[in-house]
Amino acid sequence: MREIFRTIFSANIFVTGIVLFLVSVLVFYGTVYLLNYTNLGKKLGFLVTGAGTFAWSTIGSLLFVMYSPRGPQPAGGIEGLNNFEIRIIPLTFLGVSAILFAMFLVALHQYETTQERADL
Repeated sequence: MREIFRTIFSANIFVTGIVLFLVSVLVFYGTVYLLNYTNLGKKLGFLVTGAGTFAWSTIGSLLFVMYSPRGPQPAGGIEGLNNFEIRIIPLTFLGVSAILFAMFLVALHQYETTQERADL
């Protein structure tokens, strides 16, 4: 088993990067969800974790859009991306994260109203 993993990870750096990224995302968000699950329950823990995750993503992408890499340009100019083209992907990520954050907030509101109705 150890040799299989060693050959897979050493053969292709792209596959290694994807696997390590997926594992790190699962470990990070999984631990946050696990803590919320033990304290809040399954549904509310998922909603709070999702809202927090996408709020953090929205703030991070907004900061990148506002303060993306700048600096003095060389005298002759350089070929490459202009200031708007650098921000296309973070703007897209900002929009998607903001939409998902709003969806989780709406779901949290609906969950709270159903819980209040069940208590009455």
